[in-house]
Amino acid sequence: MAGDTAQASRKMDQTPAKHRSARPRALALGCLLGAVAALVGLLLLIAFLGRDPLPRLTRETLDAAVGHWRAAGPANYDIDLVLSGAQTGNLHIEVRDGEVTAMTRDGRAPVQRRTWDFWSVPNQMAMMEEDLSAAEGDPQRAFGVADRGQIVLQAEFDAQLGYPRRYRRQVLGTSNTIEWRVTQFVAR
Repeated sequence: MAGDTAQASRKMDQTPAKHRSARPRALALGCLLGAVAALVGLLLLIAFLGRDPLPRLTRETLDAAVGHWRAAGPANYDIDLVLSGAQTGNLHIEVRDGEVTAMTRDGRAPVQRRTWDFWSVPNQMAMMEEDLSAAEGDPQRAFGVADRGQIVLQAEFDAQLGYPRRYRRQVLGTSNTIEWRVTQFVAR
C-alpha cells in the first residue's frame, strides 16, 4: 500500500505541473485576444464618431433646394466658399442682379472671366444636376468608372434660401473628388 500511495503522490505532483505550464499560455492568449477585441472596438468607435453626417444628394432634395432658391434666393449676394479635393482654394463671389460681377480665388481674380459664372448659386445647382444625371446615366463616360456605386454625391442645403451649404462629389477608387463648403453667405 505504501507503494500505491507513493505512486499516487507522484501522479498528483505531475498533473499540477502540466496545468501550471499551460495556464500562463492560456492567460497570455486570453489577454492577447482581449487586446485585439478592444482595439477593433476602439477603431469601430472612432470610425462611427468620425463619420461625416453629410446627407446623400437625391433628385428630391435638389429639386426642393432649387424651389427654395427660386422662391426666396436674393438677386444680390456675396458668397465665400472653401474648395477642396482635386481642386483647392478659397473663393469669394459677388453676384448682382443674378450675374457674377466679381470673383477671387485665394485673393486673386482668375484670368479667365468665364470661370466666374460657375460659382453662382444657380450654376452650382446646375453642376449638381449634371453630376446626378451622369451618375445615373453613363458613369464610365462622365467619371471613368463602370459601377454607379463608386459615385457618392452628398449635399446640405440652407433651409431658408436653398443654396448649397456643402457639396461633395466622390468617385471611389479615383482622385476625382470635389467638395465645397460655404463659409459665408450675405444677401445684399
